[in-house]
Amino acid sequence: MQISQGAGLLSGRLKLPRQKILPSSDVENFYRKLGNLNLKTICVSGRCPNRAICFAHRHTSVLILGEVCTRNCLFCSVKKGPKGGDFEFELDAVADLVREMGIRSLVITSVTRDDLGDFGAGHFVSMVNKLKGEFADLKIELLIPDFMGREDLLTRVLSLPVEVIGHNIETVGRLYPVVRPMSDFKRSLSVIEYLVRGRRLAKIKSSFMLGLGEEIREVMDLIGILADIGIDSLCIGQYLAPEKHSFRVKKLYDNIAYQELRDFAVAKGIKDVISGPFVRSSFSLEGGRNGF
Repeated sequence: MQISQGAGLLSGRLKLPRQKILPSSDVENFYRKLGNLNLKTICVSGRCPNRAICFAHRHTSVLILGEVCTRNCLFCSVKKGPKGGDFEFELDAVADLVREMGIRSLVITSVTRDDLGDFGAGHFVSMVNKLKGEFADLKIELLIPDFMGREDLLTRVLSLPVEVIGHNIETVGRLYPVVRPMSDFKRSLSVIEYLVRGRRLAKIKSSFMLGLGEEIREVMDLIGILADIGIDSLCIGQYLAPEKHSFRVKKLYDNIAYQELRDFAVAKGIKDVISGPFVRSSFSLEGGRNGF
């Protein structure tokens, strides 16, 4: 199967697409509430281009376990360091956010905390139990780190009453030493495979970015691997460098390529595939919700 690849050039440099952000009192209120509660979101910390759209729909991806990641992925703008910060306050703060903003669906993700004995898995468990205890109808999607591949910790997550559990593969295996030097491609695949084997009611999801230097054959091979594992949902989006010093975008793909990759993934057996330049793992172009 041939996959088209398009790229726009401007003065010898890639012209990155931008999402239109319209001023809105709903968006301003959401920002204000997050600040009052001292909560972080991957939407803001990761400089997601869709954040205003999601906030307008009262949808967000809260970033738990503090705001400092102990790994150093070059494409990410989240703060990095050998040790993360405090996070116990987050249980009450996230509950307050859901209550005060009338949130009906919530994505919970985190920095990676290799400095913790359980890598933060227990905090995910406490967070879900608190939220489901107080808001029985709240739909929750978890986007988890790899927990160093520990199956006992993954089993704890699989036992939680959530609608979606995701772990992002992010890019093709060849590029891990380049852009994810502290992570491991095979370990992330094993995490996804373990989640699929042990799933109960939750859908299992993964995502990756284009434009980091991958070859199209590598992308197709990755889709085939994820399809063989048996994931339910896949998101494919364009890498857009969040800051000037971030890893450089190597390639832009056109809409035809995204559609062809979606069709290829569906043909391989992945039921739910969203593919496009602004697609992110917890965002839907149909209104700020995805996965439920």
